[in-house]
Amino acid sequence: MDETNRKNLIFLILQFLHEEGYEKSLHLLEQDSGAFFDYSYFSGFITNGKWKDAEDYLSSFTSPDTNTFSRKMFFDLYKWKFSEAPDRSGGSESANIFSNDLRRIPARINIILSSPVTIFLNAHLIEIPEKTGSVDKALVRASLCVDLRKLAESNPSLCGKLVFPNLNKSALLSLISLICPNSNVRMGGSKEDLIRLILQFLHEAKYKNTLHRFEQETKVFFNLNYLAEVMKLGEMGKAEEYLAAFTDKHANIYSKAMFLELQKLKWEATTPSGSLDNTSQKTKLLASVAMLAKKNPALKDILSFPKMAKSRLLTLMKQTMDWWRPHSCSNSNSLEHIPVVPYLCGEPSSLKNKLNGTGPRTKVGNCKLKEINHPSECSSLVLPDYWSGERIACLTYSPCGDYILALADDATHKLWTWSTGQNEFCKHTPRVLKEDVFPKPRLHQPMSGKTMKNEIATSVEDSTSCFAIKGSYLFSTSGGKIAVFDLKSFERVAAFGSPIKPMATYFIFIPVDLLAVGLDDGSILIHCLSSRKIKEKLDGHDQRITCLAFSRCFNVLVSSGADGKLCVWSTKRWLKLTSIDSIQNFCTRLNNVSSLVTQIQFDPYQIELLVVQDKWISRHAAPTLDCLRQWVPDESEAAITSATYSSDGEIICVGFRSESIKILDSMTFLIKCRINLTAFTQPIPSNIRVKVYPAVVAAHPSHPSQISVGLSNGRVIVLQPLGRGGWGEADALEDDRDNSDGLEHCY
Repeated sequence: MDETNRKNLIFLILQFLHEEGYEKSLHLLEQDSGAFFDYSYFSGFITNGKWKDAEDYLSSFTSPDTNTFSRKMFFDLYKWKFSEAPDRSGGSESANIFSNDLRRIPARINIILSSPVTIFLNAHLIEIPEKTGSVDKALVRASLCVDLRKLAESNPSLCGKLVFPNLNKSALLSLISLICPNSNVRMGGSKEDLIRLILQFLHEAKYKNTLHRFEQETKVFFNLNYLAEVMKLGEMGKAEEYLAAFTDKHANIYSKAMFLELQKLKWEATTPSGSLDNTSQKTKLLASVAMLAKKNPALKDILSFPKMAKSRLLTLMKQTMDWWRPHSCSNSNSLEHIPVVPYLCGEPSSLKNKLNGTGPRTKVGNCKLKEINHPSECSSLVLPDYWSGERIACLTYSPCGDYILALADDATHKLWTWSTGQNEFCKHTPRVLKEDVFPKPRLHQPMSGKTMKNEIATSVEDSTSCFAIKGSYLFSTSGGKIAVFDLKSFERVAAFGSPIKPMATYFIFIPVDLLAVGLDDGSILIHCLSSRKIKEKLDGHDQRITCLAFSRCFNVLVSSGADGKLCVWSTKRWLKLTSIDSIQNFCTRLNNVSSLVTQIQFDPYQIELLVVQDKWISRHAAPTLDCLRQWVPDESEAAITSATYSSDGEIICVGFRSESIKILDSMTFLIKCRINLTAFTQPIPSNIRVKVYPAVVAAHPSHPSQISVGLSNGRVIVLQPLGRGGWGEADALEDDRDNSDGLEHCY
């Protein structure tokens, strides 16, 4: 493991120790590792006249004979310690300081030291300074702190150790929450998993002082081996201090007995050798203490340490940096501005290297793009339909991509499969739109002739459409009750909710057994499906819920409302973790024109949130909602209607009322290509005044380049680029245009 990753991990641990209040372990690790010189902590000793503590801390980083600056720092400490000694001891301490401290500084001192000091050392004179009682000690000590700071900044031994890197809050906790999701450390649960990982790191790094202090401060592991070690060495004071950190002699009979055994050992240490067999007696007492510890209810559950792979925490640090370097603008190992939660939900190699453009909180402009205007420039397939002419309001692929489901404004569902069987779902996936490989898609209709149709809202302004798939069942609403349909038979098997206010406006499933339902009054109900009871009610919005999204990595639910708010909820405690009151002002003001959040979606890796409004889209870090990047289309573009990530998270497909779809790079928001309506629809006759545009866009769950588009005229079209390249990329083979992806272009 390289030293840079090791140093980065030490900084993350130091931050954790500080945030959790483990101050003794914090400053011991600073000294044991030498990674960070906390000048504020050091100057606090000087301000309070704790000269020995100041010297000990400085000695962990440098010594008087290291360089001129170190010599000067130690000399100034000794000089002022010497000058104040008469006030404490009438002069006897001054002589000790001179003989024990000042003489340790080499006689050859650079010209950085003043000539009176040189004379003082060479002559070995003890000149008691003027009584310090007449001098303001606080002022003198403050002045000394300033002088020492300047020396520290120039000291090569302390170079790069005086400034702590700019880390996001709880950075290490966020990292471990992905690696150990069951520990729930991010959401305020037990931190024991992380503490044990740190203990393993401290043990392997041989930071013994920090290790055993951290054991005492955290109390998650009682190190019986360490207790035995100090007992064998006769360091009974350390043994008693260690035991007292976990229990006291009044806690129970076992604790009382353990302290008594330590007292026996302390007494045996003072017994003249030869009066009895000290070695034999000590062995018996050690065994007795170990037995008592195993029976002690205060200790028995913290005596064992879990088995872990070697250097586990360092390995996680390396994974983090291996992911981060290709994405950083500087390609460096710095922790500055590193994402709090890196991609660790799968293999890092599945994320391609991407340039991150100009940095966070930046709008990305448009550039010259590839235009797709004609059917010959892409593969398209219009799904067969009876064509009601009603706008497609919702559109999705099945989780495995074997069927496409749509919901139109007339509350009617349409389901297309790639199967030839009448009563089964498709066995083929429309990976490549080639008729000679896959059967034609068909509009699925069960033998019973039933259709899946929702109740319609009583008024047009209350109309809202939403559906979600769970197994072979469809939950759906069009402004009335939430209906439950069997997708094989189209049978309506249940309905719940209210046809009157407050009505459901959006809902999603949360693993394993929950349904989150957003209502038009701004509240969110958490239904338990097995018990059919409402588990929680969340209140954070003033107007109707427009969308919900769940992250399995962070165990958070994000809600958007017509009030312009975004809220993040813990799904463990159902508490609001954070919120943004005005999302439109969070990234840019856009001339103070209000814009409704119409859609939110987590990327496939569940670490970033896509926010879609009619005037712009943006990416936000989860769960803090920090704005990472924003894209505002050209003013000539009409409103955004829909946007979605591809299955690999590499691109974002954005639909517009201006009769086009734009494909963006998901990291940079640079436009890869624009697909105009003329590429996949027939020209609209001049006598028909119906504006046709992409109303909703859906991405195939496993084939990144395939999308489905629901149009405002009720049609659904499947699109993918020609050849083997992605959208906006060159075709792998030129003859693919003629031979690979030929389609019957039906209307």
